[in-house]
Amino acid sequence: MKLALGIDIGGTSTKLALIDPQGNILARNAFSTADRTDEHDFFRHLFATADALLGSEGASQLAGIAAGAPSANEQKGTIENAANLPFSPVVELVKTVQGRYGVPTSLVKDSNASILGEWHYGAAKGMKNFLLLTLGTGLGAGIVANGQLLGGEFGHGGEAGHICVVPNGRACGCGRFGCTETYVSATGLKRTVFELMANTMTHSTLRSESYDAMTARHIFEAAQAGDALALAAFGKTGEILGRAIADMAAWFEPEAVVLSGGLAMAGDLLFVPTIDSFEGHSLAFHKGHKIKVLPSALGENDAALLGAGALVWRGN
Repeated sequence: MKLALGIDIGGTSTKLALIDPQGNILARNAFSTADRTDEHDFFRHLFATADALLGSEGASQLAGIAAGAPSANEQKGTIENAANLPFSPVVELVKTVQGRYGVPTSLVKDSNASILGEWHYGAAKGMKNFLLLTLGTGLGAGIVANGQLLGGEFGHGGEAGHICVVPNGRACGCGRFGCTETYVSATGLKRTVFELMANTMTHSTLRSESYDAMTARHIFEAAQAGDALALAAFGKTGEILGRAIADMAAWFEPEAVVLSGGLAMAGDLLFVPTIDSFEGHSLAFHKGHKIKVLPSALGENDAALLGAGALVWRGN
């Protein structure tokens, strides 16, 4: 049986999995992206991790390889000007990986990989109009409209993470200010906590942590324990996310918005303020919870991997 090798490249880690045609993950591994010095160091670790997964059979068992990555140019097979990756402005991912393994290789935006996973195997199965937001180190987005995945004229369509939600707001890695992902992401949540610590006297166990040591999980755990500052940070994050979703819904009226990624795993801490804000900012004909806001039906680390696998099987 031939298998697909799915690759999910993120700002924090890169995950790999061997996937069968039914969407079952048979083996997986990962390595740190954040610790890589440049794309050459990245490819060394990528190939070593893939080789370990493939074992003695090597690439002979592969039907193809597909990777999801931020700032991917799907038409050219390159990663271009990625704000959260330690890469040169243009990295030839498809050419490099296909040259190494000699099987059909493709590249999609990380959000499009996730949207394919949700569309084929998850919360959006059977839908023709939906939006996927991936809340990780940054904020990725993917759009399916009238049963078609939006790619855009130049392969960069759907960059909702870089829509300005706060004029002259926080600096973003893309070079702009006030982008959605600077507020709605694991990194954005941490920045919100430190803004609240600077601007309020609210007691919090988080005040003892340095910026480098703090993680979104620490904030989540503090919020679960009733920490007022952590709860306020989730509330602000949800308010901004809900307002952004209302604007996006006005563009193309999806049946549902699916939230995936590590930050979405916070559950009601994020979903309750997000849905409240979305309902409050929606157009009149969208009120009444007509557009659903859903959690991913796939595991935190699986949507993009399964979407990459689906991309291989769609091409075979």
